[in-house]
Amino acid sequence: MTASRAPRLSTPLLAAVLCLLWSSAFVFIKLALRDATAAQFAALRVVTSVPPMLAVLLLLDRAGLLRALRDRRVHGIGLVLGLVNVAGYVGLQTAGFGLSGIGFGAVLIYAQPLLVAVLARFFLAERLRPRQVLGLLTGWFGVGLAVLGETSRTGTGEDLWVAVLLFLGAAASFAIGTVVVKAVGNGPGTALLPPALLLALCYGALPLVALAVIDDTPVRWTGRLLLSTVYTGTVSLAGGYLLQFALLRRGDAGVVSSYIFAVPVLAAVFGVVLLDEQLSPGLVVGAAAVAAGILLVTLPPATPRRAGAASLRRPDR
Repeated sequence: MTASRAPRLSTPLLAAVLCLLWSSAFVFIKLALRDATAAQFAALRVVTSVPPMLAVLLLLDRAGLLRALRDRRVHGIGLVLGLVNVAGYVGLQTAGFGLSGIGFGAVLIYAQPLLVAVLARFFLAERLRPRQVLGLLTGWFGVGLAVLGETSRTGTGEDLWVAVLLFLGAAASFAIGTVVVKAVGNGPGTALLPPALLLALCYGALPLVALAVIDDTPVRWTGRLLLSTVYTGTVSLAGGYLLQFALLRRGDAGVVSSYIFAVPVLAAVFGVVLLDEQLSPGLVVGAAAVAAGILLVTLPPATPRRAGAASLRRPDR
């Protein structure tokens, strides 16, 4: 008798879980910033993500991981990803949330798929389809509406514009990292990505820890801060990276990317429901436009029907 294989969870279900992990992390970031500065919490979050990532990779392929860590290419990829995907993305978004709300920040940060499409056009020679061009225009129109909506609600204070620059910087950082991952992952380099992501967390933690050390603001070690650190570091950052890589290994990059459109919308809802944040009409419409733009940009093209299948549908003559 052959042993029955455990049923594999569906890709859309796992992509939806990933979307929830990423969108809910913003709530915990805002909570943590009540007890620590942006520099302190960003460092805590990244440092906390390293042990679970290391443990999982050791369990999956100990020999392969140790072999990869001796490869200079893996360290090079990890260093680049550490600078952009970790130090840049985590550091800038955390600083931005110290100045602004969840919904506003999430809309600007998750403009990154729009940036990825543009960068991939120039650095990966990927052609933009007419639908993607429409998505880019729609998405950036949504970003503009979100910014205008926030300025109309809070005024044009300096903090708001600093937050805009920080969030767009975070989006640009993650977009650059995504293009690097796509370039490495196209072909035999896919096996290098998990150890490179581990090294990215290690290298990216260094500047964040340095900034935290020179920040002399006292940290309030509350249960809220500890819970936020564990969730955003272990579950959202390390778990999110591992889940994203597992989905990409299935060859479902289009499905994963298409689910990202829901992250800014869900994050805005979390902010209203859990933290009593207010949304301007401009932010609501802007979030919807950004979500629509991401969906247009990231959905894969329709697969043409096979000629054989089509011929089976034609009546005999």
